[in-house]
Amino acid sequence: MKPAARFLVVGLASVAVLTAAAAFCVVEQTTRSAQPHVIESLKMAAAAEAELQAGRSRELQLRADLTAHDPAFVDYIAQSLIPNPKFGGGVDTASINDLLGERHEGFDVAMVLDPAGKVVATSGTLLRDDTGIQHEPVVMDAISTRKPAQGAWVDHGKLVLVSANPLIKDGTLQGVLLAATQLGGGFTNAIRRIVRTDVVLIVPSASGPAMTTSEGVESWVEPVLTAQIPQVLSVTSATGDELKLSDSSHSTTAWVSPLGGTNGHAVLVALDPNHDDQNAIQDDAMPLLWLVALLGAIAAATVLLQWRRTYIPLQRMLDIIDRAAAGDEFLTVRSEGSPIVLYMRDTVNRLLQRYKK
Repeated sequence: MKPAARFLVVGLASVAVLTAAAAFCVVEQTTRSAQPHVIESLKMAAAAEAELQAGRSRELQLRADLTAHDPAFVDYIAQSLIPNPKFGGGVDTASINDLLGERHEGFDVAMVLDPAGKVVATSGTLLRDDTGIQHEPVVMDAISTRKPAQGAWVDHGKLVLVSANPLIKDGTLQGVLLAATQLGGGFTNAIRRIVRTDVVLIVPSASGPAMTTSEGVESWVEPVLTAQIPQVLSVTSATGDELKLSDSSHSTTAWVSPLGGTNGHAVLVALDPNHDDQNAIQDDAMPLLWLVALLGAIAAATVLLQWRRTYIPLQRMLDIIDRAAAGDEFLTVRSEGSPIVLYMRDTVNRLLQRYKK
């Protein structure tokens, strides 16, 4: 390989290697710098969920208060819970069901419990076992303290907010109004609108984990989460923990947070909003990468210019000098190029003229 060609190959190869190395360093640095900010933004999803859940609980409680403190409603329930010979010594369940149906607005489920916490009547569907409801802490608190109590239940793959409200007449506990509302897709979408992060609500059930995703969650996320369910549900720290989700072509960072009031049985998974292919580049890196590319292009152009204006003319001079050394006469160098080339051209031509003589 002639010197001019060797200079071109080595020069362009060096520029390519240095440019690639600089680009790699930029990507690595921006990725590492962005990671703490990503985690902090994902943690905000858990805070937003807690605030929204508290807000939904307050709304549920306000609606339940209106009913539980309605003297006509309490009096009707008290009368209906008195054992009646017409019903074989039982209570008038049908009348209570009809009344609950009329007062059902604002609840997904409404129940009336007797003073011992046993379910008497239900409007709506709650798959939880009636016997288990009697021993739920929220129900027992409402009965023992005669004050409203709130909680969150995991019910067959659904997250349900509940409010237990004692029904008091003349200072005596007549029963308990249990109001419940389910948190579904609207809840996760509300979190997403606040923190601009995709979220997945995971609630375990006997048939497997039930996932409620916000709008925009890509299709690959759910099967990857399903495969990592034991790891996801093992997060017990109140502050949450980081989790890496990936398949053959995608990768993202997630933050898993146990939901308050569920004893860790339900979790919220917040996903990096910028997740993409495994080869994804941080948006913050793009301006620097363009700068690296520009500098690489300038360096390559400099090599090409040096090759064209200096090394090619010098190579031609060398060829003519070789011919002169071999005995050729009447040779003249006519190369154009950089100032040093022009200086050498004139010097070589003077030598060739002396050689002719």
